Amino acid sequence: MTSIINKEQKAHIIQNDQEAIAIAHELAAEFAKGDSERDQNRRLPAEEVQKFSQSGLWGITVSKEYGGVFVSSVTLAEVIKIISEADSSLGQIPQNHLYMVEVVRLDGTDEQKKFFFDLALQGKRFGNAFSEIGTKSVTNVQTKLEPDGSDFVLNGRKYYSAGALLAHWVPVIASNPDGKTVVAFVEQDAPGLTLLDDWTSFGQRTTASGTSIIENAKVKAEHVIPHYLAFERATHQWVRSRKSSKPP
Repeated sequence: MTSIINKEQKAHIIQNDQEAIAIAHELAAEFAKGDSERDQNRRLPAEEVQKFSQSGLWGITVSKEYGGVFVSSVTLAEVIKIISEADSSLGQIPQNHLYMVEVVRLDGTDEQKKFFFDLALQGKRFGNAFSEIGTKSVTNVQTKLEPDGSDFVLNGRKYYSAGALLAHWVPVIASNPDGKTVVAFVEQDAPGLTLLDDWTSFGQRTTASGTSIIENAKVKAEHVIPHYLAFERATHQWVRSRKSSKPP
């Protein structure tokens, strides 16, 4: 793995589970050196996250038929454990990216899989704008996706958007006109999307988990995934929701 990676360079493509674990150990040794300083001074790990995603580890759950290695769940857990032991914030940041890769795998169209999986394999990062406050339950999604010609417009406010400040795309959980939960992928620099660096906490201070404000952000129809379908059949996400709360 290249030690210094140019931002325009495509990410490394990992070939097997063993290589994924080996690269995780290599990165962890480097990340551990500055962990305390980053947390103490709340220095967001932009350079470290860039190296992390360019290493290929953010693409290891992409399906094989779309160019990924699709490592086992055991290997994925081991990779995150290794990174988290070095820096718990860096172990947390890719959580939602990996979740969104699974969303695409489960309910994306073939064209959506080709598009978003290719982005992941390039080293592009998906953040998140999921959580809302002031509602009675997590299933009460106030962020709305409304038709706008052949595409959509998105409005809402989200909190605890882990990794969004360091992401290329910000997937937003929203309610469509039928009241069903969808995921709308918005590019980080899209007009109408504002990301605030207002996260404060004890521990894991560098996850870049600020507020996301979405005001009349345009979303292409092909960038919307019907997330509710994952909870209408037995999937990993359906099982997860059954253990915690009702599905969104």
